[in-house]
Amino acid sequence: MPYLNLVAGEPWAETWGVMLFPEDAHKRRAYIAHLWAGFYPIFEEANIGEPIERPVLLSIMRVIAATPIDRTELKGRYCQGTAAGEQLKVLSAIAASQPKRASWSAASRLVQRQTGKSRAFLYQARSTFMPVIHLWAAFALRGSQIGGDKACGYTALDDVNVFVTEAMALYQWDRSFKLDRKKAEPTLDRYKIDFWVPPLDWSPPTPGSQWPRDGRLRAPTLPDEWLRRVGTKPVRRNSKKSVHVAPDK
Repeated sequence: MPYLNLVAGEPWAETWGVMLFPEDAHKRRAYIAHLWAGFYPIFEEANIGEPIERPVLLSIMRVIAATPIDRTELKGRYCQGTAAGEQLKVLSAIAASQPKRASWSAASRLVQRQTGKSRAFLYQARSTFMPVIHLWAAFALRGSQIGGDKACGYTALDDVNVFVTEAMALYQWDRSFKLDRKKAEPTLDRYKIDFWVPPLDWSPPTPGSQWPRDGRLRAPTLPDEWLRRVGTKPVRRNSKKSVHVAPDK
């Protein structure tokens, strides 16, 4: 099972590289090197963090020179990763309210109506990004945002670790969920897919009293009009056009 690099280097760059290139180590290293080339001069000028030794800088430069980054490919991968994450997010939302109707087919059908993407595109996105689909779904559930809040002592690094905590909560839940029928398989089957997870010695951060997020994953829900499309009885509440997250009780 591959492990996220949450200690060495820059954790968000490392995690973002994995999310975009889960199956291609060569392009992943090149992409992370390009990110480093962009933000390291800023870090150095601001005297933030440990300075990089010259051999390491030369190694980064060699990687960048050897592997240019195709911006069109990056855009396509972001689009596919987002589509994969949306499918898991919607599937989890169906399972939270109507578990007997929760399936990849039902989820992709709803995402197809929302995005206009073809079923073939959604299937391919899910297949390609399945090893990191829990990361993309957690990213979607938090509004596709990573960032700190200086006012309450919450750093961007804290948010990266909280994000991973949320992704792992989603991963653990979907590993245990399966339809109530013979030969049904878990939504996320770790025996068939090598999912990217934190290293064994990693532990979730201890939330500060004023932190805006603590890593607990709130159950995603579906609006009434979406519930009708999977054949469920709608709950009486104001409907919206997209999947949202139920407030904590």
